[in-house]
Amino acid sequence: MVLMAAAVLLAGTTTQSASFSTGVVLVVAVNAAFTTTTTRSSTTRGVGTRIRRRPASSSTSLAFGHEKTVSGWKRMTDPWFHHHHHCHHQSTQAATSTRLRLAQSSSSSSSSSSSTTRPVDLETAVAELEATLPGVDSILYKTCKVRPAMISSSHRLGLVATQRIAKGDVVLAVPYNSPLVWTADVVKTTTLADVLPEKFSGWTGDAGLLALGLLHELATAAAAETGNSETSPAKTPVRPAAVQAFVTVWLKILPHVDDDDDDDKFSHPLFWPEDDQEILQSSSTTKLYRLLDDMEEDAAWMTEHVWHKDRTRFPETVQFGGRTYPCCSVRGFTWAMAMVQSRSFFVNGALRLVPLLDLVNHDDAVEHEVRSGSILGGPAAALFGSIQGAQVVADRAYQPGDQVCVSYGPKSAVDYLLEHGFVPDQCWQYPTAEITLEVDKDDRFYDDKLDILEFETYDAAPMDPVQSFDLTLRRDGQPDPALIQFARLCQLGGTDAFLLESIFRKEVWDFMALPVSEQNELAVVNHLMETCQRALDEFAKCDQELATTTTTTTTTTTTVNANVELCQRIRASEKVVLEKTIAFLKREKEALDLKEYYQERRLKDLGLDSEWSMEDDNPNVGSLGDDLAFGQTRAPGGADYDW
Repeated sequence: MVLMAAAVLLAGTTTQSASFSTGVVLVVAVNAAFTTTTTRSSTTRGVGTRIRRRPASSSTSLAFGHEKTVSGWKRMTDPWFHHHHHCHHQSTQAATSTRLRLAQSSSSSSSSSSSTTRPVDLETAVAELEATLPGVDSILYKTCKVRPAMISSSHRLGLVATQRIAKGDVVLAVPYNSPLVWTADVVKTTTLADVLPEKFSGWTGDAGLLALGLLHELATAAAAETGNSETSPAKTPVRPAAVQAFVTVWLKILPHVDDDDDDDKFSHPLFWPEDDQEILQSSSTTKLYRLLDDMEEDAAWMTEHVWHKDRTRFPETVQFGGRTYPCCSVRGFTWAMAMVQSRSFFVNGALRLVPLLDLVNHDDAVEHEVRSGSILGGPAAALFGSIQGAQVVADRAYQPGDQVCVSYGPKSAVDYLLEHGFVPDQCWQYPTAEITLEVDKDDRFYDDKLDILEFETYDAAPMDPVQSFDLTLRRDGQPDPALIQFARLCQLGGTDAFLLESIFRKEVWDFMALPVSEQNELAVVNHLMETCQRALDEFAKCDQELATTTTTTTTTTTTVNANVELCQRIRASEKVVLEKTIAFLKREKEALDLKEYYQERRLKDLGLDSEWSMEDDNPNVGSLGDDLAFGQTRAPGGADYDW
């Protein structure tokens, strides 16, 4: 079975970046092993029953039942241009990475195999965005020393300095109360207040709400362009005309997915062929299918309860900027989620999407992330003097025209791939795997443990019964102490169950930070080793199926599927972490008798940890004779009183 797949860029060198500027499409014939029908099993997570994509081979998945709290993931790429591409910093010549990958098979932006009308070219759109910026910078931003620009001739966008910038200077500062700082609360309480139920909470979390808000902005702009304001999904927020013009032009530079089901143009995993997606599912402890399910479930709910009831108001597609965009549909929601997760930043406890700030690219050589800080002036300056906002701070000196970059933060290779569509070099230097633990629903003490997690762990952030943790090589295979603490609670039972009594309820979580008993510690070690081994077995099965297919498939094609190559590299990196973790756990298992457990610690706290002898409690026994009973210090009539 020969599939067309877009090449996935691995962040690294300038050569890699340049090699994809022409958009080479690669052909593969190694996916036949994964063409079997994927089984779907019904599993319960949170409230209600969910239908999940899951291959039969992954029923014992390492990350089974995993749930992310901020729904971090999802990105995509665009066949027209690529906003966040590999870039090359002028001062350091360091290879940089970007959020979106261009993988269209065309040698220039003007060539196209589609018969549809092509939109205005990217340079024109960027020029329009730059032209609208002076009219809104004082409204939206407190400090703005950058402008949007084409980084090179190979269709990529970024932010470049407009003036000389010294190291440590604030390059871009956006107050949180700026009209274009979008958060989930803003979308829910203003933009879509008349659309969503008050207690609406989707599987995709805050990112899903921002995605719905983005679809609203797209539909509103499309309706304004066609002169039909009645088709907007909700009332447009009241904005100055200059601000609305800026939003409209900003929407035009967003990466676009053609509404023709031709997904082989895209290199992001959300738009990979299904066979490649299944390989990725079996190549990492972070599961792609879980992410796809979240989007489909939320989109299905919106379709049933909101969109389908009024397709005039909630169109499946819209015409905007000379393009056909998917809108209020599963495909449109997927596109919006990709845009939100690719361009938003988690700052000051909230996921925020900020036009212009979203254009900043990633550079491995940069340590500074987008951060929160005090901003002098701003809309509330008259009352408070300074306010809080998101900031980009220069980590080096910049000259006019230099690209300004940030770090997207420490993440695993799969997290970067699923969130940004690329994997920077830094991820291969520090491989990471993911392990997910869950309190067994059949545990006789399930309710007690849930009560402890909800009320007795962390006041600001109660824990769910399903938790995911990273495994890294930084600690020589030693798991995160928080992982071990949670695992001890999950395995607590038997003679240790007395710790779940109400008298210990306030202290039991702290007790889990140290070994409880040799029985409990053995159960923890064995469970972690078995979980890691299941993942390794799944990797081995994937390698075997791919090797068998490659050997038995006859084809004249000599090119290699870049998606499969990337999955292979991910498997190899996570395999190293899992094997290192198992080796550490084996050493721990051999030293269980050397650990100090709860009973020993408790006796020590009570001062009862030393060896006992009769002389300790009866120091005079030897001098008074051996006829004394236990506890006596003198014989009857033996007192020497001076009457």
